[in-house]
Amino acid sequence: MIFSPLLGVSIFFSALYLLLVLYFFVGWVRSPKSEVRSLPEGQAGPKSEAEQPFVSIVIPTRNESENIKTCLESIFKQNYPKHLFEVVLVDDFSTDPTLRFAREINQPNLLVLDLMQYIGNAGEYVPNKKKAIALGIKNAKGDLIITTDGDCTVGENWLSTMVDYFTNNDFKLVTAPVMMKPAYFPLQIFQQLDVMNLMGITGATIRYNMPTMCNGANLMYAKQTFHEVEGFKGNHDVPTGDDIFLMQKVNEKFPGSIGFVKNFDACVFTKPEKGLGNFISQRIRWISKSARYSNFKITSILYFAYFFNLLIILTALFALQMDEFSWLPVAVAGGTKLFADFIFNIPVTVFFRKWYMLLLLPIIEIFYVLYVVLIGPLSLMGRYRWKDRKIR
Repeated sequence: MIFSPLLGVSIFFSALYLLLVLYFFVGWVRSPKSEVRSLPEGQAGPKSEAEQPFVSIVIPTRNESENIKTCLESIFKQNYPKHLFEVVLVDDFSTDPTLRFAREINQPNLLVLDLMQYIGNAGEYVPNKKKAIALGIKNAKGDLIITTDGDCTVGENWLSTMVDYFTNNDFKLVTAPVMMKPAYFPLQIFQQLDVMNLMGITGATIRYNMPTMCNGANLMYAKQTFHEVEGFKGNHDVPTGDDIFLMQKVNEKFPGSIGFVKNFDACVFTKPEKGLGNFISQRIRWISKSARYSNFKITSILYFAYFFNLLIILTALFALQMDEFSWLPVAVAGGTKLFADFIFNIPVTVFFRKWYMLLLLPIIEIFYVLYVVLIGPLSLMGRYRWKDRKIR
């Protein structure tokens, strides 16, 4: 008999997955592109200088000696008045020359802080990113804060695009795309497409006024907003989540106040992780905070995605029975996932100017299913190594 309970389950959950991905697809497509207003010839920035705010760019960093100079150089090349922004870099107990390299950069609007001088040696072996950001904001001169990371680079229109969107809309917090570059090898390509998908879901859910995620490497909000939600209070015991937990607190206090800057000029670029071990540690760090999400819709989506990928594995194992129709459940579940993900990735990869990656999607899908099923249980353990620290 062709129909079986497993086939019925596959059809049911495949239909739900297709609807979910189409929901994200429509949300991304309908998310308005954030255009910067055309400027008169010779005018820098989205507005006249008298109208532009002073911005403090806060960079918490640890062990980024290979990247910090390139990061800061890209920031100081901004098409934004130099006297209207500053960089506040807070070093989190780096064990490499990051702090020394940052201090060697001769820029009048660069403030370099050593976190150890503020919290003492007790913070050497614990995650301090939230403390570093809070210290940076405390010492920031600007009323407008934007955070990024020490391994990131930005285009010359990044700051002006972010400021233009924030000041011309009634949002309390805005996030913008993050992209991994370069991507020449299989693991790099996998990471790049994975992050592009996360950005697509980010923009889609914000469009539906149901923000599920954001990235602290590209986040902007007013200093007053940070204080109104009491910063990271209530989440200091979680090693990560400085971005998402803050966004959730802002959204709870100010519903409908989260925005997404859908403009490639607002994109921040970061490097993919080197090696499988570092990649797994990064993803465990990202996912481990999900147990503390305050919005049940977010956790429901995460659990559904996990169990649907697990279903594909189970149906693939069932197909090994080599019965006449044992392949049908995996064909339904796997085929639906490939079709839905392909449709979703068309506008996402076009936005990121990587449409040719659609050709690699069938191969990437196989590894993605395995990755999701394996990384889920590992993330629940909450143990990983990051930046030469063991996190428990």
